[in-house]
Amino acid sequence: MMKNTKFRTIGVSLFCIILLGMLSTSIVANGNYNVALTKGTEVLIVSQYDEAAWKTTVNASTTPSNWFEGDSNQTGAKSKYTMKGWNFVTWNTYDVFVSLFLPLLFESEELITLLGLMNSQGYNETTINTNYTNTYNLWVGLRAAWNFTIGIFEEDPTNTNDALLIFKNPTDFDDILNNYNNLSVELNSLPAFQFSGYSFPILNAEEFLWLFIFNGFTLGFPFAYYLAELITTLDCENATVSDNVLIINRTGETNYTVEISYGSEGIMSSFTVKDEDNNIIYQIVSSNSDWVFYTIIVIIAICIGGLSAYLIFRKLRINKIRNRNK
Repeated sequence: MMKNTKFRTIGVSLFCIILLGMLSTSIVANGNYNVALTKGTEVLIVSQYDEAAWKTTVNASTTPSNWFEGDSNQTGAKSKYTMKGWNFVTWNTYDVFVSLFLPLLFESEELITLLGLMNSQGYNETTINTNYTNTYNLWVGLRAAWNFTIGIFEEDPTNTNDALLIFKNPTDFDDILNNYNNLSVELNSLPAFQFSGYSFPILNAEEFLWLFIFNGFTLGFPFAYYLAELITTLDCENATVSDNVLIINRTGETNYTVEISYGSEGIMSSFTVKDEDNNIIYQIVSSNSDWVFYTIIVIIAICIGGLSAYLIFRKLRINKIRNRNK
């Protein structure tokens, strides 16, 4: 009877594992990605910065603060993010152009001028959505953000509504980028924009992805499949995926590599710059990494082990009582 109990317990565990695998396969097959955000606070730390190597490898005239705001060019600097909430929404082409691309490419004080110029030339929300009929489903998360600082965090965040964007279907990015470029060509050809001094840059896939990484890019779950499908959709020649890590090959003063890890919520948990010899030039890590996720896994494993032990002990005790009564 004890062997049967063991086999029954093992069978249940195997069934759960198989079922989980089937569900994961189903999720990928259907392109049905989900949000993995949770409320809480995360702190990122600049763990390493070799300024001399940066100047000779990445760019002689820049520092990491050109990529990350605040004191990100100082080892030990920290930034903080507190997730406030998220919502599932549907965007049209106008929403994507105004809420995604304009903040990527222009300063906030320029946006009102640009939108005014667009509207004066008949490129308002109604016209753009009539000409470009795509719609996109996504989650929009909002978090309070504190820029990197070498000192103590201020009481008030640098940005009270830092947006995270999780497009439900990564294959949408092909249409998103194509529509942006086509619309930009139209706007750039207008005399009003030519005389204004403003123009919309035409972006290739690598340029778009690089800009998006620093401005709200967040993964849907399961993360590795989401990343792989995104890179395939955009046909990024200089980007590869390894599990939850996005690897981008770039050229500055010399060739270098950027490796970006995404944690248990689909948000960047580490950012590493390496030279051609795989030496770390710059690195940001999460102070809490994925400890919550792995703690949950350990707790589940302990519970399963405890339940199995209880069932076996209970069966042994019953058999012992029965033997006494014979």
